[in-house]
Amino acid sequence: MKLKRLLLVATAATALTAFWPAAGSAATFRGVVVAHERGSLLVAMPGGLVRSVPGHAAVGSRIVATARGVSIVGHARQAVIHGIVIRRVGTTLFLSSNRHLLAVRHARVLSGVATAQTAPAPGAVVSTTVGLANGELNEQDEDEIGEVNANAIQVQAVVAAVGTGTVTLTVQGQMLVVPLPAGLTFPASIVGQTVTISLSLAANDDDQGGDDSGGGDRGHDGGGDHGGDGGGDG
Repeated sequence: MKLKRLLLVATAATALTAFWPAAGSAATFRGVVVAHERGSLLVAMPGGLVRSVPGHAAVGSRIVATARGVSIVGHARQAVIHGIVIRRVGTTLFLSSNRHLLAVRHARVLSGVATAQTAPAPGAVVSTTVGLANGELNEQDEDEIGEVNANAIQVQAVVAAVGTGTVTLTVQGQMLVVPLPAGLTFPASIVGQTVTISLSLAANDDDQGGDDSGGGDRGHDGGGDHGGDGGGDG
């Protein structure tokens, strides 16, 4: 699989409804907390889909979310996350699950044991088992189960910095620098905001990119998640 390039696309993207069918509307769900996102919890449900819910709980907490709030019912040492590979930077794998970005640490390997050609490329759909320790996600196992059939995906992320030709997103304390097309610069006023952006999964360096889809969702998902990995929120 050819390694794909990450860029912002020029126009607002629609949700990938064909790949992310809507989940049921049941108000109650169970899962394991895998990250925090500006006052909300990112919760991996059975099957690996990540949902956002307002609340407070440590990473690894087993929770039941209802209309009345979040209840902690136990603790887990690992979780399964179903998502799309965005990029690997050093020992960090950036995944998108139901539009939420997650930073997963993966173990270093000996030279020659694994190569960039064997690692899932951006756009690959993976099921990843992660260990939960000290608030971090540590990759234990990863299975590539498909590839997203689209040129771009939408994600939500907090802007950490803007620069000449780049925008930096913060994902659970890890920084993801995204290149922008020549001549495009974002205003400094978006720093600290949660924005919805469209990331292109370009097949080669000849693909063109552009601006983000716009922005401005502040805080958590603003009333609920939208379409996700293998059965997103409605």
